[in-house]
Amino acid sequence: MATKALSTFCDTADINIKVDTADTTTFTAAWKTAIAGLAGATVTLSGNYDPTVTTGPASVLIAQIALNQAGTVTAVVLYPAGNNAGQGTSHTFNALLTDYQEGSKTTDAVSFAATLLVTGVDTIAQL
Repeated sequence: MATKALSTFCDTADINIKVDTADTTTFTAAWKTAIAGLAGATVTLSGNYDPTVTTGPASVLIAQIALNQAGTVTAVVLYPAGNNAGQGTSHTFNALLTDYQEGSKTTDAVSFAATLLVTGVDTIAQL
């Protein structure tokens, strides 16, 4: 994300692609009909928090909030199955960070979670 690899901190990385639909059902129809509309996606990341000032997830993600507020989108490459040849696909897109959380429990490690809103095209490539 923005030239910083977060994979060493993440234990979950999910992409959710949805397509809007418009209902085209007429009054006499027995079954609903629809047409496809615009596609969009969100990505959720979560994992172990690391307070390292320059490379930890907090420093990377908090910096992206400031950049997004200034009108800059964040370049992201997501490798759902790793980034080695033959291990699936890559998703390349621009995104806005819409949610960042840090959590701590007395019986668990400190965690972080973030949600990204994909803006524009998600280019999917085979590795």
